[in-house]
Amino acid sequence: MRVCRLVAGLMILAVCLSASESLWAWGKGHRLIRLWAVARLPEWQTELLGQENLTRLCRDYTSLQDKHASGKMPQLDPYCLVPGVRLSLHDVNPPTQSATAIQWYLEQIADNLNAGKTDEAMKFLGVLCHWNEDPGCPSAHSSPVSELQLKTLLPPPKDKARYNYLFGAGGFMDSGNYQLADEAYTPRLLGRTRAEAALRIYEHQKLLRNNAAAHIIPIVQDTMQGDGTKADEHRAAAALANGRHTADVIFTAICLATDHVDDQEFLFADQSLTEWLPDFRGRMIPHPYYVKPFLVNQAMDARRQLHPLKINETRYETGYGMGTPFELDFVLAPGSVFKRFTCDVGLHPTAGKKGAVMFAVEANGKELVRTRPLRVGDEPVQLDVPLPSAEVLKLSLKTIADEGSEPSHNLAVWGQPVLKTE
Repeated sequence: MRVCRLVAGLMILAVCLSASESLWAWGKGHRLIRLWAVARLPEWQTELLGQENLTRLCRDYTSLQDKHASGKMPQLDPYCLVPGVRLSLHDVNPPTQSATAIQWYLEQIADNLNAGKTDEAMKFLGVLCHWNEDPGCPSAHSSPVSELQLKTLLPPPKDKARYNYLFGAGGFMDSGNYQLADEAYTPRLLGRTRAEAALRIYEHQKLLRNNAAAHIIPIVQDTMQGDGTKADEHRAAAALANGRHTADVIFTAICLATDHVDDQEFLFADQSLTEWLPDFRGRMIPHPYYVKPFLVNQAMDARRQLHPLKINETRYETGYGMGTPFELDFVLAPGSVFKRFTCDVGLHPTAGKKGAVMFAVEANGKELVRTRPLRVGDEPVQLDVPLPSAEVLKLSLKTIADEGSEPSHNLAVWGQPVLKTE
């Protein structure tokens, strides 16, 4: 069976390679990513979709929204215009639009597959994949800074002053000679319902953008000062992360469309909050957390030394060390997937005697729970908070200083924060 899948993958690769003189540019990286992802689908999915349809998904339907953006192909409107939603099919969008559009695409894929219109389903799937691949490219889609800022921070040598750092055709973010590592990967089911899948696809899209942004400066440095070898390594690493996500998206869309959900392993019923990106834009608070108001999976003492997360003698592998006062926000869309939030809260053993912190959890601005003031030596308070159902849920973890407490002693710990679907 593995030999059959390998042969099928090679056939797709040969067709796609013959369709283009150069596949080794990130602009055509959609094909590389798509090929990698399709080659890792389970056999039942490749047999269901068929070789011809998979070839079109990897060759003809990699960039439909790019063709549609020219305004000269209205025949692509059915695949690139989501009814009632204005959004970019290249970038991470606001949560409401994203949740609605992702669910719509999953529905179109399912409806067309069930109607025997596999080619139509592949067009919708191709658009959904491209939308999830763009944020993972270390380029304009993932850049937290402008090209002007990069050129100011990392000025090019005179012979490379003409180079385009991030944007547009011909820029060196749109070049290179790299391949995705041929690693084994088993696609993951991202949701048992369209709402669950949309929630995680959107969150993973944000994580991809965050991951890709970390490759931008190394690519700039090696292109400007090196021989480009390291730049290609970073492009390959970003593309590989994208390949895993695209495999998950395709696998999940087909599982949902064919009711192959209950017979698949599902890893996300309980979700550690530390695996999600907070909606944090930067803010300073009192010492010692004044520069970075929170730390993931570690804590800080008044001298700004790092420590494992602990409340008394209880140690936590995941959670947040946090200063006070502070509010850490997470945006969940759709906001109806998770039913409860659980966590232990208290002060770190290194907090001073004048520390006294109240912990509160809010949902869309409404306070759901608030503890009494907690001090060093108090036992952890176990929170188990029911979450409301909403189109978009903004979950906020708040630390509130008790009157008369010392800010440098208010070293808060959120231990083992978990979102639960049941």
